[in-house]
Amino acid sequence: MSAHAIGELVGWQVQKLERGERIADRVRRESYDENDRRAQIFRPICGGRTADALRWRDKLLQVAREYNTLHKCKGEREGPLGSNGLWVLEILLSLVDFASGRCDPALDTICAKAKLARATVVRAIDALQDHGFLQKVRRTRKTGMAPTEGPQRQQISNAYAFAVALKDKVRQRFQQLVGGRKRAREIREAKEQAAQARAEALAAPTSRLGSMLLPGDPKLARELDRLGAHFEAQTASSANREYPALESKGEKE
Repeated sequence: MSAHAIGELVGWQVQKLERGERIADRVRRESYDENDRRAQIFRPICGGRTADALRWRDKLLQVAREYNTLHKCKGEREGPLGSNGLWVLEILLSLVDFASGRCDPALDTICAKAKLARATVVRAIDALQDHGFLQKVRRTRKTGMAPTEGPQRQQISNAYAFAVALKDKVRQRFQQLVGGRKRAREIREAKEQAAQARAEALAAPTSRLGSMLLPGDPKLARELDRLGAHFEAQTASSANREYPALESKGEKE
């Protein structure tokens, strides 16, 4: 590349410096374009169902607090996540979109909501990532400028995902807490379906009892239906006084 071409490429930087303006920050290492699959870490939370996602969020915070307490070293004031880490995790979880899993607030936004210094928030995010509660991906975006006009890329906000690298025991604990309500709901729904099926069977004519109970055995089902029809006929005859009930004891014959 000629000296003239190099001068054109850096010319915009020189002009900014001459005007006393600040050159834009360089792109950070290990950053990916926002459309790169490696930056596509957002996943729907609990299928976007708000009630389930809120429970998921609460249980993740509970597990993080338990982890922070259990792994606190003797003589230390704080656990591995620290109170700031737990607070930043709560802030981030309050900003996630359950339907898409999208969570990409700017650092300034997190700092403002947490009322913490930038360096404190960065350390908290690093601790959450080190212990598997958070995944952070640095992202960039094309500026659309010509090479001689300005930088080709700019840094944008990080993307965040949750609970993707929890340790085995921590993950088991989290799944236990989250899955407890789901299992209880499944059992309740199964009981309700069974009760409804029993009610329908009792309400159905006895002449159809075999067909309902034994759909896989047509021959036996027909026999039960025939038996049910026989009892129905007897009941109808009794109701029509064809088989009058015996008079009670003590009445005149």
